[in-house]
This record gives sequence, structure tokens and C-alpha cells, in this order.
Amino acid sequence: MATMQRTMSQVMDNKNGMAQQGNEQSCPMPTQDVTLNLKNRAKAITTAAYGPENPALPNTAYWKKKADTWDVTIDDAKQSRCGNCAAFNVSDKIKECIANGIGMEADPWGTIKLADLGYCEIFDFKCAGTRTCDAWVVGGPNTGEQEGEDMDEGDEE
Repeated sequence: MATMQRTMSQVMDNKNGMAQQGNEQSCPMPTQDVTLNLKNRAKAITTAAYGPENPALPNTAYWKKKADTWDVTIDDAKQSRCGNCAAFNVSDKIKECIANGIGMEADPWGTIKLADLGYCEIFDFKCAGTRTCDAWVVGGPNTGEQEGEDMDEGDEE
């Protein structure tokens, strides 16, 4: 019930899909709402083959299929991970959002580090850097340090 109330408060407080963090910064709703995050992750799994489920395992069939999809070797496919995708946002701002969303019931910074978490700007969910999907884009990750890199900020010229 408390989770439902928190989710409703977030929706009512901000109609644009952003949750307020402090007075100056806003966070993508999936970083604050586990249900929405899981829904968006499920979409990435079904539409873009987000995986593998457990990157610590060999996952031979998964990587073979990914290599066939991209017409590359399995070793080359394994080099294209969320952690080096241009849509993988690991800026300090987004990590702060993820930590706030995890809350103090757990060790948020330990979880972010252990799971190599960032934010997928394509499918809008908390993403593990050791995974990949069919939408992988060269040139990442997005650290927020280069001009125009932070996709959440307004146009700066």
C-alpha cells in the first residue's frame, strides 16, 4: 500500500514523467517507480532481446543469436554491451536518481556499483552495464561530461 501511495504521489506531483529530486533536479520516473521500471525493462527484453539474464554465465546461445543478428563474431558481439552504449546514461545526476529510487532500505550505492547500473535512454529503465540489446549504439557510455551528452537536460547552445 505504501508503494502505491508513493507512486500516486509521484504521478500527481509531476505529469511529465519526471519525479522531483530536491528543488532543482528531476529524475526519470522509472528510477523512482519499480513497477514502471520493470514494465519498461520487460519491453526491452521482448522487443530488443535485452540480456543475457545472468551475464556472469557463459550464455552461449544468447551470444550466438546476438552475433547472428548483428552479423559479427560471438567475441565481437560480447564487446557491444550496455556499458559502452551511447544510450547508457551513467552521469552523476542519473546515478543520484537511481540511488534515491532504491532508497535507504538497501545500500543504494553498493547496489549501483555491484550491478553496474545506469539508465537506458532508449527504453527508459535502470540498466546493467554488463548486458546488451539489439538497440546498442556505438559511442558510450553517456557520462554527462561532453557537450550535448546528457539527454535529460534542455537544449544548451
